[in-house]
Amino acid sequence: MLSLTNGVISIKVDEDLGGEIRSIKMGKSEFLADFDWLTPVQNSKSTTYGSAILDWLSEYRGGWQVLFPNAGNENTVMGVPLPFHGEFGRTKTTVITKKKNELVIRAGTRLPLVLTRTYKLLPNKPILQIKQSVSNESDSSIPFIWGEHPAFSLPRGSKINIPTGPILVDANEMGELQDVKPGSIGSWPIVSDRTDGQIDLSVVPSQDAERLCYLHDRPEGWAAMEHGKKVIGISWDIEAFPHLWFWQEIGGKGFPWYGRAQITAIEPASTYPSFGLEAAIKSGQAFYLKPGEVRSAWTTFSVSELPVKDIMKIKLIDSKGNFQSK
Repeated sequence: MLSLTNGVISIKVDEDLGGEIRSIKMGKSEFLADFDWLTPVQNSKSTTYGSAILDWLSEYRGGWQVLFPNAGNENTVMGVPLPFHGEFGRTKTTVITKKKNELVIRAGTRLPLVLTRTYKLLPNKPILQIKQSVSNESDSSIPFIWGEHPAFSLPRGSKINIPTGPILVDANEMGELQDVKPGSIGSWPIVSDRTDGQIDLSVVPSQDAERLCYLHDRPEGWAAMEHGKKVIGISWDIEAFPHLWFWQEIGGKGFPWYGRAQITAIEPASTYPSFGLEAAIKSGQAFYLKPGEVRSAWTTFSVSELPVKDIMKIKLIDSKGNFQSK
């Protein structure tokens, strides 16, 4: 586990798990969901669960993963089986550069693609910049999809500000606590509940709930969230990630949660729904890299100095982590 700090915020990155960010802290405030669970036993420390999804979930303890070169369902592309959420997030990486406030890691994938990720804490500011680039080592055009998978520890009742846009609720059942209507559509922040009433997604529910929605075709790439007495936000490269996956797992009883999780995930993504690369190729959503070509993207996390009471007045968080108000 590698630590970075700029004297204002600090992060921990697991280079053995695809550069997963395990912690983002400012003082005593931890912004990511971070679970020190002994159970379920990770498949990497025991044996496979016989399912790509269960294997991935057995390792899950919160944090912030990158999904690459697959996101969502396991599938087969170019004759190669790709696991749930892609193999990069479960791959041991090579550390290219390590400084006090900056880290560069790199690893290959099952397809002939290499992903390089750079984590940089800006001097004297509560801002983390993530830059990544993917290169094609083959002599053929290679498809991929990608996304960021940050799970935030937002307290119940916290407000979430995201630009207005369409919502599609995932068609599958999330669990016994799912309160949104599968397959329904809406406009942020309102979607239908299971009785055709309304649910306001801009407030973290006080009751237990399980939700997966797609805020597709984003008009702007940013989101701001109330976290106790602070406002945190992310912004992202909307050309690389034109969609957003919105996932809440709060008190679910199934594997691996067992009632212990409190997660609100705001996930910039290149595709939707979460059907995986094979489906993205068929729907025309996959990216392709030509031989020797490189594609880059960025994501920024920041903590605002704006008062919490003004969270719904925020208009934009730019690529440098600056919050703008209406």
